[in-house]
Amino acid sequence: MSGKQRNLRQSSSDIAYEEVKRKIIELAYPPGMQLVEEQLSTELEVSRTPLRQALYRLTLENLLVKQSNGRMRVASITLSEVEEVYKVREVLEGLLVNEATDKMTTEKLQELDDLLVLMKLAAEQNRPEHTVGYGSQFHSVLHSLSTNLTAKRFMEQLDNQIERYRRIGGYINPAYRPMIPVQEHEEILHFIHQGDARKVEEAMRKHIHRSFVIAKETVELYLEN
Repeated sequence: MSGKQRNLRQSSSDIAYEEVKRKIIELAYPPGMQLVEEQLSTELEVSRTPLRQALYRLTLENLLVKQSNGRMRVASITLSEVEEVYKVREVLEGLLVNEATDKMTTEKLQELDDLLVLMKLAAEQNRPEHTVGYGSQFHSVLHSLSTNLTAKRFMEQLDNQIERYRRIGGYINPAYRPMIPVQEHEEILHFIHQGDARKVEEAMRKHIHRSFVIAKETVELYLEN
């Protein structure tokens, strides 16, 4: 096989991986949904071999589950998982944003200001998918400033689960109020502007705990139906 062919295969696998992951996280492929290779191959316009490579990667990331019959289904959501994910997330993000505050730059501070403006506008226009998306970017900017490589590595391992539960809480729960996370991010940013790392960490942990409550309520509602 030529190098060009190998690169093409890898590229096709990457494209399939990113698209299936996006649809799982965005709930276009809901928890428990059966995925049929033939249909996915046609939908994504990729051959079966790179598709299988992509699906295998997603099983390693706990977004897909391979069943005893060899077929794939989207991983279920559970109360135990959401509790575990958010408990770990609260601790890790607290560490990351504390350090990020001390390493804040003018450029990154402006980026956070801009994201909060966009997040607030999306909330006012009742666009939860954008409210959640801009909030996620806000967190990512803070993570990028930390030099705690161990905490960042663990956060990356949890990222897919975090993103899926963010959307479960924001998209499905009828009690979700998009202006509440906006206000919480405003509080976080206020303390960042003051350079108070301890209060930034406290505000972030409070925000994550409330997000956990919403996500847990949503999972409970989802599992009842």
